Amino acid sequence: MKYRIITAALAITALLFCACNGSKEKDDSVNITEEVKSTYANGNKKLVYLVIEGSNGKKILEGEKYYYENGNIQYEKHFSNETVPSGTWRFYYENGKLHAQGDFSQNHVKGANWAFYDMDSKPLFNDNYDSLVVLESTKDDHRPLSIVYYKGDEQHCFQFNDNYTINAKGMIKNGLREGRWETYYANGQMWTETIYSDGKKNGICNSYRENGAPYYKGVYINDLKANVWEFYDEANTLVGTQDYDKH
Repeated sequence: MKYRIITAALAITALLFCACNGSKEKDDSVNITEEVKSTYANGNKKLVYLVIEGSNGKKILEGEKYYYENGNIQYEKHFSNETVPSGTWRFYYENGKLHAQGDFSQNHVKGANWAFYDMDSKPLFNDNYDSLVVLESTKDDHRPLSIVYYKGDEQHCFQFNDNYTINAKGMIKNGLREGRWETYYANGQMWTETIYSDGKKNGICNSYRENGAPYYKGVYINDLKANVWEFYDEANTLVGTQDYDKH
């Protein structure tokens, strides 16, 4: 399983995509009907088109909804001219809670006025910030893959798995990684945790298996392995150690 960590260079590039457009509400007088295009084996709807009837009686695609197999909505999107992203788009966790929403009325590629939430409906970054930038999105469905909250000289970076859970998060300060950086499996279990200082690994560096059992535990000092590292098997049994202070 591969994951991507946001670099300082990418975070700086994100400044080019800062979105500041206002939202545009839909006209409530427009009659939108739903057409189920596909269903799951259990009978639950999967893909639903939102259509309106044009002046010539032709049906026009206004948006679409996609559902999880459990019946909860996964995303809702809207379009102008049937293909151009427009209006408010929303993405949901499988538990039904809102993951993110953004307005595509003006910025049809990146969206604007984004807001992100954790699986408990709390703001993903629960602190004041100067701006929020969607750094990377999927090409076809414009789903946010990585975002950056800017706060002074700090850049708080988040990257997401396909199911919207966090894949990686950490802070960049003055262009260098700082503090705790964490990566996660798609099930929400922590994969790695590493402490940085001025861009160098300085502190714990632990790795875990997908079931939460430890894989290895160690310490870095100035990017070099130090002290005694511990290694575990899949049964959570200590199987070996390595003293990196002995040469």
